[in-house]
Amino acid sequence: MDKIQFPPELTFAKKLVCTDNLSKQQWLKYRQLGVGGSDVASICGINKFSSALACYYNKIEKVPELEAENLPAEIGLFLEPFISMKFEKWFKENEGLDIDVYKIPYILQHPQNPIALANLDGGFVHPTTNEEIIVEFKTTSERNYTNWTDENLPDYYYLQIQWYLYVTNCKKCYLAFLIGNNLFNVTLIERNDEVIEQLVEKVSYFWNNFVVKKLPPAPDGSASAKEILDLMYKDVEVGKEIVITKPNIEVCCKNIDHIKKEIKDLGEDLASFQQTVKAEIGTAETAFCGDWTITWKEQSKKEYLVPASRCRVLRIKKNKGGI
Repeated sequence: MDKIQFPPELTFAKKLVCTDNLSKQQWLKYRQLGVGGSDVASICGINKFSSALACYYNKIEKVPELEAENLPAEIGLFLEPFISMKFEKWFKENEGLDIDVYKIPYILQHPQNPIALANLDGGFVHPTTNEEIIVEFKTTSERNYTNWTDENLPDYYYLQIQWYLYVTNCKKCYLAFLIGNNLFNVTLIERNDEVIEQLVEKVSYFWNNFVVKKLPPAPDGSASAKEILDLMYKDVEVGKEIVITKPNIEVCCKNIDHIKKEIKDLGEDLASFQQTVKAEIGTAETAFCGDWTITWKEQSKKEYLVPASRCRVLRIKKNKGGI
């Protein structure tokens, strides 16, 4: 894929900076100037890996000198030339045309909306229509297979690609993806102006009301939001006391107290039901009851940092088609 850069005369977006010689820290600093494709799903609240609060934090905080290793991301980057080659071959077999996928070594910027940024994996010019088309490459593990079949696509990638189509003013994007080491496939994603309009509105609101004003958005209960709150407020002021007068915080306190009591009661109910089942199974390893298969098997833990142990583990599973 490391051919010449994407033809500049066909590129709608502005080139904010060339990424060829940027360090990871420099690249992250440029990303703080706006919203990229991977940020959009977080802002919309549908990225299971990141939250709007995490996106806000990454925009306003100092870029760390050293970032934790992200092996899956490194593998994905390493495999991009291979996926690009596979995509060119796929296009020849399915469209009957030879294409060259070009690397795009820039952070791109929408010419009328400077906070709209994009880092593209590749692009090509259609041999017969002269249309500029972008290409995205993804890798995922086999456990995510069902999310990538029957023309299904994770929502956060769909929004990412719509954002890229907005920044570049392109009409089409081919998503080429590798699942584990067993399946390669391609999906064509076309521009959806209704979705793009909503994304632009949400991103503009997020940027102007949170990032510009340096006011964090509300946490959403996700693991990502918890992690960011722990980072934002890791330093405690010993002895400091405050009075909170906001009614919604009092409601939160009441709900927390109520839910904790419910969890305790449900935990006791669960333990009671499990014990009743165990008492009926006795020394048997497997039991069948109506639509249910029940196992209470012995498991052993090998000695490592703690002494070796043995215990029985209860599992209850509903049968799909009866016994």
